[in-house]
Amino acid sequence: MATPTTLDAFIDPVISRAPSVVLRDSLHRAFAAEQTAAGSIEAFFRTLPSFAWSTELRCTFAGSWKATHLKMLAIYGLTCRLQRAAEHAGEADRSSLQLAATRNASTSHEDLGLDYDGHTHAELYEDFAEALTGGDLWQLRRHRLPEAHRFSQWVYRNMVVEAIPDGLLTNLFSEIYNHGEYSLALPAATDYFQRRTRLTAVERARATTYIAAHVEDEVEAAHFLVVVEALDRYLAATGTRFDPDRAEALFRTYLRGLAQVMGRLTELMRAELDGPAASVSGMGDNA
Repeated sequence: MATPTTLDAFIDPVISRAPSVVLRDSLHRAFAAEQTAAGSIEAFFRTLPSFAWSTELRCTFAGSWKATHLKMLAIYGLTCRLQRAAEHAGEADRSSLQLAATRNASTSHEDLGLDYDGHTHAELYEDFAEALTGGDLWQLRRHRLPEAHRFSQWVYRNMVVEAIPDGLLTNLFSEIYNHGEYSLALPAATDYFQRRTRLTAVERARATTYIAAHVEDEVEAAHFLVVVEALDRYLAATGTRFDPDRAEALFRTYLRGLAQVMGRLTELMRAELDGPAASVSGMGDNA
């Protein structure tokens, strides 16, 4: 069987696990309406292994990609909001809201290194980024694209400021999107490290652990279903109806925001491929 190469191919089977037909339809409509955005994201990962890239571009990728992930603070903020809601709720609804908070918080267990000897995903990302760039300059703010910063701020505000259902929908969608994106990223990064660096097999495996940890055992897919439960419990406890149009609009905004980041990175890569340095395609200087 051929390996899937599109976001839809990875994400559709996970969408089918959601118990709510209305939620499934909202997700399907969002992805169907944003095929251009999805294609822009897919194009980045197709292009990644094709050249060694400059240190500047690799640092920009590492700094910008991190900004679109690693949302532990946002998850914690949303969990705190759910806990506050539980504290002020009547006795009949308090347990449902507390459980919604618990379910939402559980999506960060792997990020925090619980059950993994304290090895956080932030630490694993540093391993990936340093193998990619050859150092830690990627952490400078100048290596974070404005598009990535705006997207990160939008996600954070949704989860800690906007209506709680918007926060839960943002977390829910991030998990199912991440399942697809990391599934695309793993073969692309593995190919890049093998073809464009002199890292040993052991070093390459360490470099891709951050990505593999999200793909193996379908961690992100499981998180998606956990946040679906958190949303259901919150809506039931507060007597709020699920708004499919609002959900679809939020999902589409998420995809478009990420496409701006990955599309800009692809533009930078193609500019390098078309530039004078592209005539010599050797190993990266992190090799």
